[in-house]
Amino acid sequence: MATPLFDKNSPDQLTKQRAICMERDCQSKKMYELLKACEKRVTSKTYTAETCSQEVIDLLEALDHCVGDKAFKEFK
Repeated sequence: MATPLFDKNSPDQLTKQRAICMERDCQSKKMYELLKACEKRVTSKTYTAETCSQEVIDLLEALDHCVGDKAFKEFK
C-alpha cells in the first residue's frame, strides 16, 4: 500500500485498529484490493456509471468486523 489509509500510531483507537487490520487481516486486504481494482477501472474510462460505492462499503464492513472486539478494548 503506497499511502496508508489509517495510521497505526494514531491516538484514536478505532483508527489505530483499522490500520492494524489493513496490515494483518486477509479479508480487509482483499476488500482493499477490490476497491483499488474498481478505482482503476473507473478512472480508465471516459464515462461509466460505476462508482465503487459497494467496494467502499465492503471494505468498511470488513474493517468493522476485524476491529469489533479490539477498537474500544481499553475503555471497557
